[in-house]
Amino acid sequence: MAFDATSMLQELIDRSPSTVALLGAGLAVGIYAVATSAYLAAVGPTITDLRVFVYPPVWIGVSVAAALWVDRTVRHRPRPWLGRAVGIAYVLGIAWLSGLVDVSSGMTTLRVVSTLPGWGPIGLYDNGLVSLSVVPFKLVAYLALGHIVAVLVAAQGGSARAAALGMASCVSCAAPLLLAVGGLLGGAQATSMVASIGYDIATVLLVATFALLARAAGRTTPDEAANAPGGGP
Repeated sequence: MAFDATSMLQELIDRSPSTVALLGAGLAVGIYAVATSAYLAAVGPTITDLRVFVYPPVWIGVSVAAALWVDRTVRHRPRPWLGRAVGIAYVLGIAWLSGLVDVSSGMTTLRVVSTLPGWGPIGLYDNGLVSLSVVPFKLVAYLALGHIVAVLVAAQGGSARAAALGMASCVSCAAPLLLAVGGLLGGAQATSMVASIGYDIATVLLVATFALLARAAGRTTPDEAANAPGGGP
């Protein structure tokens, strides 16, 4: 019998949510690495803090892995429309609090700002009513959070409570206060330090949030087995 790598890989994907999650995260981070290498070779920017290369792959990799794992783990979703409604509202809430979505500045804008991959390209849009500021790695994280919340709510409504920590993972929500305190304590240097620490804290909270949501998703599996035809111990 000839060795069929494609069929073997497909079988692994079908059987293991963890395989899907790892492959998805690996692909996403790989694309980020290639894009970053190309950008550095073409532009040659001056980098003063190497942590700018850490945040995007961590946020993107963890977000993609968690979203895929939960999606493959929680299959029984009796309330899909409720889940979608809550998930969309959740993403819009985070986007508003983080500044990705805001009230219009009064000037019509549509432009793309080139910067380090993950941080950019930043999309700026203002139609006179609302303004959008799209930072790729944040957008991926917020969409992943929204998808997981939607899945959990569709599967069992009460699980949405586990998503509350997601709001804390939004660094931009707390950034204005942190920057203000930093400025009062010691001027520009302190402000820069506080802002940087804010991203460190946000990254830890984001990973913790996904861990809690994955745990909530894992707990739905026994219920699914018990409720399935012929299920139960």
